[in-house]
Amino acid sequence: MLKEILQESIIKELRLIKRLSTKVPAGAADFRPKENVRSIIELLQYLSGAGTGMLLFWQSNETEARPFLMKLRENAPQVTLENAAATFDAQIDLVNQIFATITEEDLATKDVLYPWGTTDKLGKAIIETSIKWLTGYKMQLFLYLKQVSDEALSTPDLWRKTED
Repeated sequence: MLKEILQESIIKELRLIKRLSTKVPAGAADFRPKENVRSIIELLQYLSGAGTGMLLFWQSNETEARPFLMKLRENAPQVTLENAAATFDAQIDLVNQIFATITEEDLATKDVLYPWGTTDKLGKAIIETSIKWLTGYKMQLFLYLKQVSDEALSTPDLWRKTED
């Protein structure tokens, strides 16, 4: 049961982000509220792997997260406003593939390594990384869109509205 809850939570966040990616007005992809803060397109590029990067690392035989994640991020610049929705659809497919290999027992008993060097049980680690990262950066994207868009985005757009 926990497996389905975690999987559905990640997929819902990806669907919300996908929908928000379609709300970026023309010419606003490079918007950032100030220097040294991610732009809208950089947020979408980051989010394109935030839900699956750690899951893929934990599936791999790699022992160091940072180099593994940096290699995954090499594809991020290929995400554009034009292909963002398709990118998030592909991420949903990847989440389903990954979770097909995870058991309830894995969630409760498998120790996994965070990029900062500590370990945790897989179930908790998924919440602490994939789910929190997607949720947090989705909020940032939503707030940027509120600044640059004439569209009336509101609470349902952030938490539950995955389709128009």
